[in-house]
Amino acid sequence: MKIIFFAEVQWNYMHHRKRGILSRLPDDWQIIYIEPFRLGTKWSWYEEKNVSVRTIFCYKKGLDKLFNFVLARRLVAAINFLFIKFLLFQSFRGHADIAIVSNYGIFTPRLFRKFASKLVVDINDIPAGFGVPDWFEDRFRETVDSADEVIIAAKEWQRYRSDAVYIGNGVDFEAFNLHRRHF
Repeated sequence: MKIIFFAEVQWNYMHHRKRGILSRLPDDWQIIYIEPFRLGTKWSWYEEKNVSVRTIFCYKKGLDKLFNFVLARRLVAAINFLFIKFLLFQSFRGHADIAIVSNYGIFTPRLFRKFASKLVVDINDIPAGFGVPDWFEDRFRETVDSADEVIIAAKEWQRYRSDAVYIGNGVDFEAFNLHRRHF
């Protein structure tokens, strides 16, 4: 199985839900994890087990002034598209089986489909909850509507897709239960 995962969180940024889910997939699956560039960090280009981690420049809160220009969004999307297409050709010889999307502001669903046969949307946060621009919220809804499957982290988000699969956010109690360990 060949998977490309478009995330809004960096792979080595603590331990998050996406990393936990992907680490449970079979070791013989090939996974490309596409993460957003974050100021103050290096661009990622490394392998961790069966996961290839790569960084692209995409919309993050705080870059609203740049990304509010349609031309800027299209230019960044075109550069990222060519970069990821090159990665897929190098890694998978052309096409992934599944694209899992949790960063909705990178591409339109039409472009996501050029990377993989199936589109899965992982809703672990609602973009409007972070005060994003209208175009980002519109992209979120368009991506969810066109997905083959939708995964949600909260049952009330089934309002976005009634057929969504619920996988709740979990907590590693041993890692976070400092009180019990130290007292």
